[in-house]
Amino acid sequence: MRFITGFIYVCIPRTRCIVYLCYRLIWSVLLIISVGLSCFFYVLLSERFVTQKLQTVVHDPQFPVFLVEFPAVGICTDNRIDWSKLKAAKEKFLPVNSSVEVVESFTILVSRLETLRFGNYLANLSQLKDDNLEAVEFVNITELAMFLSIRCEDIMVTDSCLWRSSSFNCCEYFVMEKTEFGFCLVFNSEISPHSKEIRQREGRNFYPRHNAKAGQSTGLNFDLLINESFKRPDSQAKDNVYVMIKKPDQLNNVVYSMTQNTETYVTVRPDITWTDESTRNIPPERRNCLFEDEQHELNEHDAAKKYGKSFQLTNCLNRCHESYLVQLCNCSLPIFFLVNNRVKQCDATSLRCLARHNDIFSYDKRKDEDALFSATKPGMTCSCFVNCYLIDYYTSTTTLPLSAHRLPKDPQQKLFKVDVHYQVETTPMFRTSLEFTIIDLIANLGGIFGLCLGASVVSAFELIYYLTVGLAIHLYDNKYYRVLNKQLRIKWRKFKSYLKNDVGHLSEIPAARKNIVDGNLRHPFNHRKNVW
Repeated sequence: MRFITGFIYVCIPRTRCIVYLCYRLIWSVLLIISVGLSCFFYVLLSERFVTQKLQTVVHDPQFPVFLVEFPAVGICTDNRIDWSKLKAAKEKFLPVNSSVEVVESFTILVSRLETLRFGNYLANLSQLKDDNLEAVEFVNITELAMFLSIRCEDIMVTDSCLWRSSSFNCCEYFVMEKTEFGFCLVFNSEISPHSKEIRQREGRNFYPRHNAKAGQSTGLNFDLLINESFKRPDSQAKDNVYVMIKKPDQLNNVVYSMTQNTETYVTVRPDITWTDESTRNIPPERRNCLFEDEQHELNEHDAAKKYGKSFQLTNCLNRCHESYLVQLCNCSLPIFFLVNNRVKQCDATSLRCLARHNDIFSYDKRKDEDALFSATKPGMTCSCFVNCYLIDYYTSTTTLPLSAHRLPKDPQQKLFKVDVHYQVETTPMFRTSLEFTIIDLIANLGGIFGLCLGASVVSAFELIYYLTVGLAIHLYDNKYYRVLNKQLRIKWRKFKSYLKNDVGHLSEIPAARKNIVDGNLRHPFNHRKNVW
């Protein structure tokens, strides 16, 4: 070990000549510089390790997309109800021989449901105040909205659905599911009971589906045909249709509008980022993600508990939105959320509360946002983290008008052609980890100590050996143990003689001489005039 060698050269004198003094001076300067550099680099490395910075690097630049689940594709019409089912709805939900007032109130309620969606309710509070919604409080809004929803058979063009250029039954795989936009038709989902039946039938490895190809007509293709008869006269709803790209286990995501008589190409690029286990000691607020075992268990009566922790994490925003609805309106709507048995369902009069707080429900507010905006905007502040294994689907749409010969012959019908496909066949996988781990700290410290002091693990063990076993062997070889034993015996005899008061100036005292002859040890408190 160079440091010990240099220390020996400095401390052990050999001669007093001027040459050796210069030699000691040079070694002293070298030792001071080496120790100073070691301490300086140690402080820098310690600060770097304590800060625990994160870095995101490309883990795999050519990760194949077929290993990623194809996104769930949701189709939602702007008009949320089929007005042609109004008569059937009256027969189903109203009592026999209902009064004219109740029938009129029910008709008004149905008209208010045509634009009902969470955070984007078009009916304003002034309109709802004039409605006699109290007369139809007994109507279950969720069941009514489900009954009036536009079915797959109503809008899907038969034999137009293609998956990877292979035809399939549209309405067998496009199932009705709840979103914050209302009830929508969703392909490749795994949330609803129907979707779970499909996954059980086809196997977990084959559903949700995967796709290996990229480009137009390599993913999902389907046609929609919207009839004007679905809308009520003077309806506020538009003829647009919205497409929603989301994870298969996700309840809700943003929607993209598609105009009538167009062909829309929806290009999807999956993005994967995973955070490794080295970041577990960092608070979730800093790494901005949660591992699945870090989530809290839900109440045993909560409907989301049966889906597992990954589902709870993916739908954290949805659950947060529901908490705001419960807080402000004291009810929940299963149209948008999972069934919550702990609170009552919203009734017809609760629509006024939705309209009153629509500005809050329409805006997800970030923390500390008010410090950056001139005016405080109300909204929902949700402390949600993403999964530490995150899959995002970046989406772009391209819309082209249909040629004249491809338009429907009936002017009351609106055609939508949709093509959902991957943009590329491979995608980069990113990994987030600690920039400086404990292994990096040990390796860097070892390199610095080896460079500046010539130290290593072997040198450390040698030093420990020479300070313990080597020192003991050296003492034994030079008979230090025999000398030490002799000195200890002498000290012990002197100590015993001192306790017996065997000192020269007290030998003339008879009592003291008697104690010596008797061999009794004197205690200092027995003869106080002979105190120590």
